[in-house]
Amino acid sequence: MNITIREIQVDVARHMMQISPNDTQVRNIVMQMNMGEGKTSVIIPMLALSLCSPLSSLVRVVVLKSLFHMNYQSLRFKLGGLLNRRIFSFACRRNMDFNHIQVNQIFDRLQQGLHRCDIILISPEAILSFDLLMIDKCRRHEFDTARSMLIVQRWLKTFARDVLDESDEILHCKYQLIYTVGAQQQVDGGVERWKLIQLILNSVQKFAADIAQSDPDDSCYKSPKCKSAFPEFRLLSHQPYAKLSAKIVHDWLNQKSYRKTDKQTILSFIFDMNTSVDALVHRFSSNDIQSFLIIRGLLSTEVLLVALKKRYRVHYGVNSHTSFNRLMAVPFRAKDVPAERTEFGHPDIALVLTQLSYYYSGLNDSQMIQCFNRLSEEERDPESIYDEWISQEDENDVPQTRTPSNLAYSTLQYVSDQLFLEPLCLSSRSETVSS
Repeated sequence: MNITIREIQVDVARHMMQISPNDTQVRNIVMQMNMGEGKTSVIIPMLALSLCSPLSSLVRVVVLKSLFHMNYQSLRFKLGGLLNRRIFSFACRRNMDFNHIQVNQIFDRLQQGLHRCDIILISPEAILSFDLLMIDKCRRHEFDTARSMLIVQRWLKTFARDVLDESDEILHCKYQLIYTVGAQQQVDGGVERWKLIQLILNSVQKFAADIAQSDPDDSCYKSPKCKSAFPEFRLLSHQPYAKLSAKIVHDWLNQKSYRKTDKQTILSFIFDMNTSVDALVHRFSSNDIQSFLIIRGLLSTEVLLVALKKRYRVHYGVNSHTSFNRLMAVPFRAKDVPAERTEFGHPDIALVLTQLSYYYSGLNDSQMIQCFNRLSEEERDPESIYDEWISQEDENDVPQTRTPSNLAYSTLQYVSDQLFLEPLCLSSRSETVSS
């Protein structure tokens, strides 16, 4: 085994191992080093080897799931062989249906690992999944298994000593794990919640250019190619958000027929989180109060700010893979790399980012056909709805067959030719003439 240990690496490892006896409150230590200075390849193996104790410490090296295989090979190469230290992984997922006998076997193996100074390699998802699985066992009245898992959990809290690689990522709030329970239900407000979020995003579209002009250093804006398209707009800081929120609320209130005093009451309720909903109960209907609460949650709790700070196709997007049978936006790990088996935990964040994803990407052919089929078969006045869709576009940019009565919605070939190919041909002709 060839390894060179530099002095700075020894100093960092010694500092993390030797907690000052003068400060009894310090139980965790975080160190920051530059990329390439040997955190994973040198310092973590040193810590894992030195912190093991057959009486008091079972070392758990906690790594990101994406780096799991690399860390396993590194620890096995440096600590196995001549040093004869076993590296074993610990995995736990919801579909692992443990019984109490299997949990006891895991417990025996962990105790053996403590006495032999073995090292556990684990991901944060596995730690969280084991805790949630114990609660899920209680919910399903499997108390023997849950009791055994609780014993293991308490034992680990006593004897396990964790070493976190890339601690800023592991301890980030996005590494939460949620077990869904029960049948799928609509979010509070149902369809009206979706529509209200659309109204909010329409106001964002209306005021995005003004915000970008007044705060060019704190926002990113690219004007759309056509009038009805949503602009590429992103907030880079918290600075312009208060101005944008005020514009959105005033624009929404101007579309309503409330009295002036009622509008002031609504404004104070939306922007003052200390205002109780009791002040609205006898003055507004339950549907109105629900709308106020949704807008308050989107704006005052900065849900919209979180959404507008994220980059489309980098931080979020729709997973178009055929094996992923969902239309909602999901987190992305990198550009065009959706996170597997991951969803946004906050429902309003999921709704806002889903709508933004489709605003930026548009609909594919099959989704367009589905929309037109529903428009012609289920809506009472399809022509007015269709006219509203194209109301902001120039007549030259819209196919001649612009009324639903002239569109053969049930014929895929017709819609593909008329709706998609005709504008493409017109664009190609104009490019040919101009060239």
